[in-house]
Amino acid sequence: MTPTIKERTDVDGCGCLDCRNVQTAATERTVLDALVWSVGLFRSRPSIVAFAGVIVLANRLLETDVITVLPLPVVDLFEAAAAFAFLFLIRAYVGTIVAGELTGDPVTIREGIQRSLARTPALVGVILLIVGFVLTIPSLVGLPLLVLVGVLPGDPVALVGFPVAAAVGGAVFLVPMLLLLFTFWFAPEACVIGRYGPVESLRVSWHVTTNYRGKFVLIVVLVLGSVLGLQLPASLPETGARLAWVAPAVDVIAASVSELLSIVWASAYAHVYVQAIVS
Repeated sequence: MTPTIKERTDVDGCGCLDCRNVQTAATERTVLDALVWSVGLFRSRPSIVAFAGVIVLANRLLETDVITVLPLPVVDLFEAAAAFAFLFLIRAYVGTIVAGELTGDPVTIREGIQRSLARTPALVGVILLIVGFVLTIPSLVGLPLLVLVGVLPGDPVALVGFPVAAAVGGAVFLVPMLLLLFTFWFAPEACVIGRYGPVESLRVSWHVTTNYRGKFVLIVVLVLGSVLGLQLPASLPETGARLAWVAPAVDVIAASVSELLSIVWASAYAHVYVQAIVS
């Protein structure tokens, strides 16, 4: 049976590690240990790489001229489906597999797919809530600034200078947006692994990020460093005609490897979620 891992207050009966079948070693792993563990998991569960590879291949095909033979609405539909599958369905499948491994109750491919598909409606609700909060709350926070700008005589940008205006605007709008994204980052794991509803998933993610802020920041740094490191070769200027035919291949390889490595980070997110929930 696919495991469901909830907060202790939401568990009927005892919520200790033994009753949940969670290994003590799993709760003691650092983020780096979780990443190393994830690489080993992918060797033992090749279905993760296979499913991710199919979506990565689809993304590469969508970047070629072959897709242009289809009507634009169909292309948009394919692109949206591929993006949703890569960003959320694969993450849901990986999270389900990770939960099974950490509880000593391995999940079969069929069970993993069934859980991922069954939680898709709730996952869509989570995404819509996050987008709504990210778009609404920064606007409400910045509303007094907009009112102030409207009542001030003259051009406020010219009055304080563009650098100051850009810094203030970024702080007012961008900082709340990033904080919200940080706070709700583990909502997909709560929705899939914990089987929480959309609103409850946001609440649980809030608790996880509050208690594990340092670990989450480390994960973000690792992800950004990996993505930048992989994209750097593709962004390097060409140094001669010899590299002209190499650049497209470098772009394809860099994008594909970066997307495959993001699955490792998805496994780490699921691992941190389980650690936070059972501790």
